[in-house]
Amino acid sequence: MTSVDSRTYAIDRAVEPVRWLFRWGSLAMLIAMVSLPFIQVVSREIFATPIIGVEELARFMLICAVFLALPYVISAGANIRMEEIVSMLPGGVVRAAKIFGAIAATATFAAITLASFVAIGGNLDNSTPTLGIPYWIFLGAACVSFAMSTLECAIQTAKAIQGRPLYVSFPQEHEPEDELDLPDEMKH
Repeated sequence: MTSVDSRTYAIDRAVEPVRWLFRWGSLAMLIAMVSLPFIQVVSREIFATPIIGVEELARFMLICAVFLALPYVISAGANIRMEEIVSMLPGGVVRAAKIFGAIAATATFAAITLASFVAIGGNLDNSTPTLGIPYWIFLGAACVSFAMSTLECAIQTAKAIQGRPLYVSFPQEHEPEDELDLPDEMKH
């Protein structure tokens, strides 16, 4: 898997603030998803007053965490692929497979975005039983995620056509340039 710094190409620099929102948003949802059941257990077991709807809210946070993380997974190339098998093929076939795969992924996510948008329209009056969270909020998270995933796949399509590396890494993910001052037994 070849990836480049997210600041290398103009399109990646332009999309990076949105990617940043998705990445940190998914982290916030993950923290909330883990914290809510903990708060519920403490409230129920220590104070003997359970909070109504916490389980439903935790499920909502799980759904949002997954949807918000999806575009990040796609842009970083962390999704499941058959890259090892494809890399054994001749160069021209690999390039064609990358282009075809990126086009197919773009079309698929565009169709799913449209389907989730249509589902929002059909569920405007529905809501969850306990907290009354409107279904359009759940479906809205899916729609926004799939729209961003469509954009990420379209960017990868353009990069595949240009012969550029498809995936990005973020500055925060890079190894430090300076060697860490570790004891000798911890150095490799």
